[in-house]
Amino acid sequence: MSLPLPNLDDRTYADLVEEAISSIPFDYPEWTDRNPSDTGIILIELLAWLTEMVLYRVNQIPDQNLAVFLSLLKGQEWELQTEPTNTEPQLLLRSEVQKTLQQLRQVYRAVTPEDFEHIIWHDWPNSNEAKELGLGENTIILRVKCLAELNLELQVESKSAEGHISIILISKQDNQQELEKLKNNLKIFLDKRRLLTTCLHILSPKYKEIKLAAKVYLKNKASPKEVKEKIEKEIKYFFAPVNSVQYWNGKGWPFGRSVCIADLYVLLNNIPGVDYVEDLKLNNNEQEIKLESYELVNNQTNMDGIEIWQKLGVTSIWQKTIV
Repeated sequence: MSLPLPNLDDRTYADLVEEAISSIPFDYPEWTDRNPSDTGIILIELLAWLTEMVLYRVNQIPDQNLAVFLSLLKGQEWELQTEPTNTEPQLLLRSEVQKTLQQLRQVYRAVTPEDFEHIIWHDWPNSNEAKELGLGENTIILRVKCLAELNLELQVESKSAEGHISIILISKQDNQQELEKLKNNLKIFLDKRRLLTTCLHILSPKYKEIKLAAKVYLKNKASPKEVKEKIEKEIKYFFAPVNSVQYWNGKGWPFGRSVCIADLYVLLNNIPGVDYVEDLKLNNNEQEIKLESYELVNNQTNMDGIEIWQKLGVTSIWQKTIV
């Protein structure tokens, strides 16, 4: 939505005369004769009349001026139609102004990580580079994360690098050769839009392996097999890099988010049929597994350590169930 234009013609002749006369006692105390016939009052009224005319003109922007400003915005000459046409010149001018402003607001040059992500999602699918892959208007990119001042291709512990942008890409493409082709074409496309001093790196994400162990105690009449299947299903969705259903707004596990044991306790306890959970362990009995900003969780989580326990008949004795 465009900003409303201010009204520059907001002072009348009477306002200007009144303001000028009211300032006389402060600026010129010796001026005591302020009758309409006084020469000074006549001069004030004359100047107020001229000022009112100038204010009226300032508030009016002729179509020819708009056409000149439009030419500056477009970077090429745009002339106002003077000959009779099917469209009124003013309507044509307003339409061209709106079209030009809309084009100027489109993101072309990528500077920030948000710019790169926006361009990949909105401009890449219709680009020539995407069409060369036979994508047309369909994209096979499922998720994009852009990280500034990182070179993830460095084979050292510290990957910090000024002027470098690393783009992490998740796509539907399973074939490694086709995936590399996709990355190369995307890099060619982004090279035209990056800053001259920016170095681009396009990579696949790194996945953190998780091993989960726990004792899950079931409610009465709960089916061990169904609960075990539900646990495996929910944990897979919970750690999914994309299409995580009800978790993470369906967008997948957030890049760089640590895996906390408390979150898994909540997850398992909320599964239908589960009474409570004990001895929950992550990997080597860790309370939290930290992820780097470019890492995700491998949703093929090792869940061999999850044990299902249920009461034996009507007794209060718990028994481990083989599912």
